[in-house]
This record gives sequence, C-alpha cells and structure tokens, in this order.
Amino acid sequence: MKQFFSLCLFVVSVQSGLAQFPEDSWGFNDVPENSVVNQMSGPRFGFTYVSEGSSAQFLNRIHEMDSLQYNSEFGNGLPLTYTTQYGWQWESRFADTGGPVVGLVEWVALIGGMEKGLFLPSFSSLVGVRSKKGFEFATGPNLSASGLAFVFAMGYNYTKGDLNLPINIALVPSKQGPRNSVLGDVLESSDYFDQIKERDTGFRVTVSVGFNLQTQD
Repeated sequence: MKQFFSLCLFVVSVQSGLAQFPEDSWGFNDVPENSVVNQMSGPRFGFTYVSEGSSAQFLNRIHEMDSLQYNSEFGNGLPLTYTTQYGWQWESRFADTGGPVVGLVEWVALIGGMEKGLFLPSFSSLVGVRSKKGFEFATGPNLSASGLAFVFAMGYNYTKGDLNLPINIALVPSKQGPRNSVLGDVLESSDYFDQIKERDTGFRVTVSVGFNLQTQD
C-alpha cells in the first residue's frame, strides 16, 4: 500500500500546483444555467500499478515459464509491476445548473498491457459527484480480464470553456478469484504455472489524465 499512498501524494501535489491559476482563467462547471444534463467524452491515458497476485504474474508472463525459468528470473520475488493504459471516457453530468455539487455517471474503457505485447481490456461504470471547485468521487463495478470487481475513484477536473482536463486516481481492491480466470482461458499457460498461480488478484492503482469536450444536445 506504500505505493498507493505515494500516488495519492503525487495527485495532491499536482492539484495544488494547478490550483494556483487565477479563477477567472480556470472556471469550474462553467455551463449555461439552463443546462440540466451535460454530456462529455474524450481520451484517457495513464499507468496502473499492480500488486503481487495473479494479475502481476500474467503481466510478467510467468504463465509461459517452467520451474527453471521462473527460479532464474523471479526466484527473489516479482519486480515492481505496472502497465500503461489508453482508452476513452464518456460522462454525463446531471442537475448541472452551476450549483455546488453535480451528479456524475461515467463509463471508462481502457486497454492495458500494450507495452508488453498484451491486450488487456477493462470497462468501468461509475456513479458519483463533483464539487463546484472540481473535486470528484465516484464508484462502481469494474470488469477486466481478472474478473468482476469494484472500483473507487477520486480526482480533480479543471475546465476552461468547453475543455475539461481531468486527473484521476482509481483503486481496484484485491479479491480472491477463481483459479480458472478469463486470462487463463485466453492465454496458454504451462503446467508449472497452474501449480504456482496465486488465488488473489492483487490490488490495482491507476493514475490517468486526459481531456473531455462538452457536447450539448
């Protein structure tokens, strides 16, 4: 969890630095007063830290190794495991009339593992709130190659006109999954991996940035 708290500190530091911009330059929820539902979408990119577990084993390609290869490369334990993320986010804001809080419904689709030659899609559906100053929190189900889980996300959203610049940090807690996961069905694994595969998936922490453009009906 030390890495998770370090990432939280990084997000807070970035937010504090960007908060120095004058408010007349960076507005929050700067939308017409008669707007009730506001929809936005845009790209997201970032990286995910994966703690020790079956997900980290797959990312390190242990499923392709025999006992000799495993002991040669990972005899002292798995290295720091991470993967890049790229995808798209869709967002709807409700009761968006310039009040202190607006409701959020978000859908986020990401693809990880590309730098490792893997295709690891994930999809999250989140419901939450955003304050007038841009702080936000949302939670909901997450579906990935390691199975169904729950995701908790927080962040800060800067706006300038119709352009929104979000920075978010999301946590998917570790869970005890079945030994025969979606990854195991898609990727061919060795007999040795079937013996050493960890039951827990490991937790995942994702830091992402991007931009969204407002689309008015």
